[in-house]
Amino acid sequence: MTSGERRDATRDALASLKLVRIGEPISQPSLGAFAEKIVESFLYLIHEVSLIQYDPPPFEAIEARLLTRSLDAEVGGHILGVTGADLVDSTGGEFFRFMFGGKDNSNDVAVVSTRRLVGDGAEVSSELAGARLLKVAIHELGHNFGLLHHYGHDKADDGAYCPMTKGDFNRFGERGYVRAVIDARGFRFCRGCETFLRERYA
Repeated sequence: MTSGERRDATRDALASLKLVRIGEPISQPSLGAFAEKIVESFLYLIHEVSLIQYDPPPFEAIEARLLTRSLDAEVGGHILGVTGADLVDSTGGEFFRFMFGGKDNSNDVAVVSTRRLVGDGAEVSSELAGARLLKVAIHELGHNFGLLHHYGHDKADDGAYCPMTKGDFNRFGERGYVRAVIDARGFRFCRGCETFLRERYA
């Protein structure tokens, strides 16, 4: 297979996204609107989104890597899983143990959790919680498309931070990280990321 054929195969595989609701972290209507916004953010490189319900035995927390690999084995394809359970990274130490989202480098599976996006008991509107979830999802799916973190806080044309902005987790701690980084992200990629996506997949 030539490099051009490999690129075409990768583009075709990523063009079809399976949005997997694990349990009932968000409503079915919200999931549909969520899917539409993801398609917009990715410059229409995602051409179709299938909504799939996945009901494993209930769990309060799960190793993110285990969940991504289970979804890869049982559902397969380009996947974004949405769960209400805590995502755990047992290799990250106590401070980094819980994750908002994660992506497995061995496949095209990303997962996001609604659990910690409301912060530490603060009153958060459903609109703000939904926006945070979408921003984390776009960030994790960006990794599936080969995008890397920005630590320099690159901005999109609308003035918001690029979804790939990572920020300094150690500096802010969990609640501050949600406010200062995720809330500051937008839904559009910076010019550097858009150029990468167009050149690699268009």
